[in-house]
Amino acid sequence: MELRMARSNALITPQILIWARERLDLSPAEAAAYLKTQPEKLQNWEQGKEYPTVNQAKEIAKKYKIPYVFFFLPEPPQNIKPPKNQDYRTFSNQPLMRQSIELKTLLFDIMQRREVMLELYNQMGIEFKEFACYFDITKAADNQIADTIKALLHLPETIKKTNAFNIFRNALENIGILVFQATDVPTHEMRGLSVFEEIFPIIVVNRKDAPSARIFTLMHELVHLLTRTAGICDTTGFSELTSFEIELKCNHIAAQVLVPENILKTNVAYMQLMENWNDNLVRQIADSFSVSREVIIGRLLAIKNISFDFYQRKIRQYTDEYFNYPKDNSNKERSFLSPSIDKESQLGKTYIETVLTAFNQDVISARDAISYFEGLRLKHFEKLERWCFA
Repeated sequence: MELRMARSNALITPQILIWARERLDLSPAEAAAYLKTQPEKLQNWEQGKEYPTVNQAKEIAKKYKIPYVFFFLPEPPQNIKPPKNQDYRTFSNQPLMRQSIELKTLLFDIMQRREVMLELYNQMGIEFKEFACYFDITKAADNQIADTIKALLHLPETIKKTNAFNIFRNALENIGILVFQATDVPTHEMRGLSVFEEIFPIIVVNRKDAPSARIFTLMHELVHLLTRTAGICDTTGFSELTSFEIELKCNHIAAQVLVPENILKTNVAYMQLMENWNDNLVRQIADSFSVSREVIIGRLLAIKNISFDFYQRKIRQYTDEYFNYPKDNSNKERSFLSPSIDKESQLGKTYIETVLTAFNQDVISARDAISYFEGLRLKHFEKLERWCFA
C-alpha cells in the first residue's frame, strides 16, 4: 500500500505514538477525541499507513506531554515508568478512581527526573544519600514520629511566613528527598503525592495550593515516607489501619511538627483566644506558624481546648469562607513567573543544581541539559546558576 506523504509530513515512529497514548492509559477512541482528530486517522498514524504533518506531530507531542523528538526514536524509552508506590492527598483524603492526563503525565515526569538524578550521580561519582529512617505506623507513637521529624529537619525556631515554604522545602531536600511542584493538576484532584524509594524518595505538592497548605502537605507526605505508607490510596488491606485512618494519623503528626503544643501555649494570640474566642485571633496564630486556620483548630481539638462539635462547626465555616471568598484576578499579570523562576519552582534546588553541575563539568551536553530542564532555553541557565550557587 502506497503511503500518502507530503513534504511537511513528520516521519514519526508509529510504535512511539502508540506508547505515548498507552502511557496515559487512553483508548484509541479517547485519544482521538482528546487530540480532536478522527479515530481512523489516528489509527492510520499508529499503523504507519499515514504520517501526521510536522505541526500535527508537534501538537500531539504537546498534548501527550512528551518531547517532540521522542517521536523519532527507534523504540519507546524503557526507563520512563510510573511509580509503583504512591500516595495522593486530595481535599477529602479519598482515593482517586481515575487519574487525569495531567496527573498521569506528572507521575511519569517525576520518575524520569529521579532516573536523571541517579544517572548523573553515578557519572559524577557522587555518593548517594540513603533514606533509611523508618517507623511502623501501627506501633510508633505520634509524638515519637513528630520529634524525629523535627530532629531530622533542623528547622529554626522562628520562620517568617513569606519564606516559610522554601525553608521547609530546602530542609527536606537536605535529607535526600526530591521535592517537586505540580503546575497543571487541579487541587481538587491532587494536593500532594509521595513516592517512597530508598534513594531519592519523592514528594510533590500542588503549586496551585496556598503556601500554608503546601507546607502542611510537605509534612503530611514526609510522614508517609517515614512510615512507608505511600500507595495506600489504591491498596486494600494494607495494614491493620484503614487508608482513611492512616491519612488522619499523618495529618495529626504533621500538625504536631508544625504547631508544637509547648510553643502554641506560649503564643500571645493563643492565650487571648482561650479567654475570648475570636476568629481573627485564630488567623493570627495560624500566620505565626505558617499554617492554615484549619490546622490550628485541629491542634486545639487535639489538646482538648475545644469540643469536637465546635471543631466541626468551625471547619464548615472556614471551608465556606474559602470557597465563597471573591477571587481577585487583577494580579494575574504580576503573578507571571519568568521561565527560570518557573523551573526553580517546579524542579527544586537539588535537581537543578545536579543538572547544572553535570553540564558545567561537560558530563552532559547542552541539549541534554535543556531536555532535563524540560525545554528551558540555554539563555536562562545563568539565572538558575545564580539561584543555586550565589
